[in-house]
Amino acid sequence: MKQLQLSFANRTEKGRHPALRLRKTGRIPSVIYGKSGSFPVSIDDGEFRMLMRQKGDAAATVQLSDDEKTVLTIITEVQRNTITDCFMHVDFQEISSGEVFTTTVPVHVKGEAYGVKNEKAIVEVVRHKVAIRCLPEHLIEAIEIDVTDLHAGQNIHIKDLPRFEGVEYVGDPKGVVIACVGEEAEVGVAENDEAAPANKK
Repeated sequence: MKQLQLSFANRTEKGRHPALRLRKTGRIPSVIYGKSGSFPVSIDDGEFRMLMRQKGDAAATVQLSDDEKTVLTIITEVQRNTITDCFMHVDFQEISSGEVFTTTVPVHVKGEAYGVKNEKAIVEVVRHKVAIRCLPEHLIEAIEIDVTDLHAGQNIHIKDLPRFEGVEYVGDPKGVVIACVGEEAEVGVAENDEAAPANKK
């Protein structure tokens, strides 16, 4: 599990114009959501960019701190300007050690499917992220799925995903995560939960 560090400062002004002024100083308007409500903060743009490079697409906890307190969080939303690519706003969700929380983790595909090599099929990632429930200390960075034995017409469902200590998958166990689609099949077939499950070793 990755645990990253980031400093924050409280902010009292809200609204569009204060946010614009804040961004001009190199800080990003942000909000920390917790059990006791939400409170507005700001974070340094340069520090956040470095954090995002360290994080990559992995699931991670972020320890936010100022001179008075430290808060354990996860990033729930990052807003960026589609033209300038500047960070516009970041939402953090407070979590507590010893308390279960729900988040999403990325799906990483490993290997080349049998169906791709021998049956002119293609592998489609139907769900790029999967929801999980766990304690902060059990958070996994990503789910690596080996598709080597996947034949054309077969799917990997949530119920087929690898198991991790303290981690529970959220959602329909029959939900398709990865599909191996034959060349004559339509894209919609990839989401058909009735397709044959992948072979297991």
